Amino acid sequence: MKQERMESIFIIDKYRKASEGLLPTDEMYKGLRIHTINGLHFFLAGKIREYLEKGSRVVDLGAGSGDMSLRLVDMGYTVEAVDIVPENFRLHGQIPFVIADLNHSFSHAINPKCDSLIATEIIEHLENPRSFFRECHKLLKPSGILIISTPNIDCPVSKASFIRDGTYLWFTDKDYSDEGHITPISQWMLKKIISESGYILEWMGTFGDPFIYTTKWWKIRLFARFIRKISHTRKDLSGEILVAILRKSSDSV
Repeated sequence: MKQERMESIFIIDKYRKASEGLLPTDEMYKGLRIHTINGLHFFLAGKIREYLEKGSRVVDLGAGSGDMSLRLVDMGYTVEAVDIVPENFRLHGQIPFVIADLNHSFSHAINPKCDSLIATEIIEHLENPRSFFRECHKLLKPSGILIISTPNIDCPVSKASFIRDGTYLWFTDKDYSDEGHITPISQWMLKKIISESGYILEWMGTFGDPFIYTTKWWKIRLFARFIRKISHTRKDLSGEILVAILRKSSDSV
């Protein structure tokens, strides 16, 4: 138990310092650091416009610095931010903020019955994704929308990595200790969790090119191309990041 707590504190400390020592490659939104791969939040913003009317109440889970929260406000939504690290959130006094640990019951800490929840690159950090989906279910209005993204372990580069080393792309020992990526979820498993938690899958797709990580890794690049050729996984589900848009079932309470 002591070691488990030490690892958790280590990860949290990383995010407390997340706005310090920015790299030239870090993507920003109005001066706020984006804790995802470049372009993902812009892509998600487009999907949000498709599925959510302006003025809807959106809760940004794992809000980080507040970049997505601010983007949502700029898009015309009413936003509440949630994170376990208040020091990293830069919009206190501008956007309502709630401290909550998403690894435990958190629905009681948030005003219920929101129109939408967004969890960008969150579920891979959680010990029990099913519990997370159930907590989100409690917060959503009937037919409310949950938008999630997570590393796509079904992409060909990730499959090639697993065959060679037994670890998926973004789920190495370094990713485990430095980034807190502790729970890889396949597309098959995600669909099971969705159906078992009271949601309807509205849309699933991917974003990003995983082959950019193989430019100096030619054997894996060739192997991944071979896997892509023989795989039954659709091309639109073979990108680096898996994105899913879920709707709370209308017959759910």
